[in-house]
Amino acid sequence: MSPSNLLRIILAIAVIGGGILVIMNDEPAAPTGDINEIQPLPEQDDPDR
Repeated sequence: MSPSNLLRIILAIAVIGGGILVIMNDEPAAPTGDINEIQPLPEQDDPDR
């Protein structure tokens, strides 16, 4: 196996392993504020454009 292919395999394993680690450690943040509070959108200046 050539050193170039070995380096590519090691790099691919590192990237995939790092991605899995990030996904496993990523905890979604709890929503802040009152989720039942609905605010109207601000009016647009020129909606016909």
